[in-house]
Amino acid sequence: MTLIAQIVNVLAPQNASPGSNVIVDVNVKNLGYAPGGYNTIAITGKFNGINLTWQFDPENWLYVAPQETVVFRGWFTMPSQKVTVTVWSWYWDGAQWVQDDTASMEISLEALAPTFSEFKISDYEAV
Repeated sequence: MTLIAQIVNVLAPQNASPGSNVIVDVNVKNLGYAPGGYNTIAITGKFNGINLTWQFDPENWLYVAPQETVVFRGWFTMPSQKVTVTVWSWYWDGAQWVQDDTASMEISLEALAPTFSEFKISDYEAV
């Protein structure tokens, strides 16, 4: 199978705090094998089986020039556990969307440093 919508890389933090917004940038290159080289390319993705939100939702596709690399930006809220992010690239063959490439990465929980609030001695005894 010849790739058309190649996932060049997936950029996201290696760690994230629970409740933080995690941005996932997926760089996809049109390898230009369609007549004229232009292709309609889309991206989908999930973290631990839950759909990512994409900047172009609900129509998450772009018309891409040959050899051009585009960035699709997605995001999710980090849960209280490590996640695996999986993304898929797609191209339109004129009749249907065809799944083309895939990539995955793990995002671990960020180690939280303990914080201390104001500390007061309210009573003491001399010994």
